[in-house]
Amino acid sequence: MNSKAFTLIEVLVSITILAVVATGLFKISLNSKANFEYLYKKSQFDRLSSIAFMHNDQKFHHKEKSLYDFLRESYTIKDDEIRQYFKKIKVSYSQEEYSTLSLGDSSDTENIDETNSQDQEGDIIPNITFVFDKITISNKNQSTYAYKIYMRE
Repeated sequence: MNSKAFTLIEVLVSITILAVVATGLFKISLNSKANFEYLYKKSQFDRLSSIAFMHNDQKFHHKEKSLYDFLRESYTIKDDEIRQYFKKIKVSYSQEEYSTLSLGDSSDTENIDETNSQDQEGDIIPNITFVFDKITISNKNQSTYAYKIYMRE
């Protein structure tokens, strides 16, 4: 008898293939969702940390302030919901002078002032100080930080 229907084995093989393909698509979907959530949180942090970096002020050093404290002198925030959101986010700002680098050899110098050195030819070589700004942004669920590093004479 010549039948035009599928056999049981053919049906089981096709269901297995579909299950494998569906599992792969599901994993791709989960990875995409996790990547999207990560990028969303990263972009939120970038926006919030840029506020703290832009409003860098000596009076905030070694203190924990709300993000609202960084903004209230520069901007008028009328929306109470946004104001409360900014007050919940805490920013801890610290600045440290990590090291000082003198490019000259102090054993060969005479009459050196406190801020600079002289090389063998008598040219003034500036002392370089590396400054590390650390900004920690946190709410009650998570915390993250960023560093800003620069040099000054």
